[in-house]
Amino acid sequence: MNSLLSIESVLKPIKKSLGEEDYREPLEILLRDLSEESNLLPHGYLGMRTNIINRLKVRADLNEVIKNQELPPPATPIIVAGLPRSGTTFLFDLLHADSNYRSPLTWEIFYPLPLAQNEKTKKERKRKTNTQLSIIKFLVPDLNNIHPLNASLPEECQQITTICLRSIAYALMARAPNYIKYLKTCDFAPAMLWHSRFLQVMEQTNKPTRWLLKDPTHVHHIPELLSAYPGAYFVFIHRNPTATIPSLCSLSSKITSALSTRADKEEIGENLLDYWGCAIEKNLMDRAQIPENRIFDVHFTDFISDPMEQIKRMYAHFGFELNRENEENMHNFLAQEAANKTPSHTYALEEFGLKEKQVRERFKEYTTQFDL
Repeated sequence: MNSLLSIESVLKPIKKSLGEEDYREPLEILLRDLSEESNLLPHGYLGMRTNIINRLKVRADLNEVIKNQELPPPATPIIVAGLPRSGTTFLFDLLHADSNYRSPLTWEIFYPLPLAQNEKTKKERKRKTNTQLSIIKFLVPDLNNIHPLNASLPEECQQITTICLRSIAYALMARAPNYIKYLKTCDFAPAMLWHSRFLQVMEQTNKPTRWLLKDPTHVHHIPELLSAYPGAYFVFIHRNPTATIPSLCSLSSKITSALSTRADKEEIGENLLDYWGCAIEKNLMDRAQIPENRIFDVHFTDFISDPMEQIKRMYAHFGFELNRENEENMHNFLAQEAANKTPSHTYALEEFGLKEKQVRERFKEYTTQFDL
């Protein structure tokens, strides 16, 4: 094993307690894959090592805050989920225009503690975060067109669950075959425990009416989410997997190629088709646990053609109020998005060794149920 990625080397810089031992098994699996399976370039090794250590330091800081006090449960969240590349980010950002909601911002996930009590501290943390993001943008020039990166933007929960070492983010950045297998079947309750702890600590400066959360992988973990957030509302957006799977493969391929000596596109296609096929199968079973008045389904084509119509339908279904000011905020966001439209992201199933018939068969039950 690469000495920089041994568990002893990674844990040595952490000077505080990490709390429960739930991080150790996924950390060992991930480090072994990164060391022995990933074909990382020198800057790839350094980048992955730095990321993991930084996330563990955030966990240790969180543990210091929570270990001696009983914090109230976080505000009830609205959770946006669906297959990756299905419009979840667009929907998430549009809902974020409602001032009643609070989402974890990128800089808050990178540098949450000590809590930012003034604008000067927030500005400095945003600067540090954007500096880190600029390195990523330099290594993967197309990434910002595929998934915009900015310290002030709301970010998805897979960046939070890195503090528990259970996150698909790592499997999208490097070849990690054993780690992605682990993610398919591992106990995700510890990840949601630390996720809720993160929100609890963030609420000490600003407790929202509702949290607004988003992560495609949430489709895979409904029971754990309901355990952590019993009153959660769920918004699922649905798009044909023949469009979403190659888009995700392309994203993973671009990042992996920037950090590794090579990226096996066919292996990426095989692994991601398998992972998301399993995730959707589980979601189709688990979504029955969500009360009907707290689940709302949106078709990608309907949402793209008339976003505000779908938002109004969603609010009516949940019994939420959409006041004039927040509706205007959403219209302003849509106008800005139209003005700043980025170049289209091109990809094809065949590029990743996949065929349309193969993907359709893998998601047959899902596409039939939601008429995709």
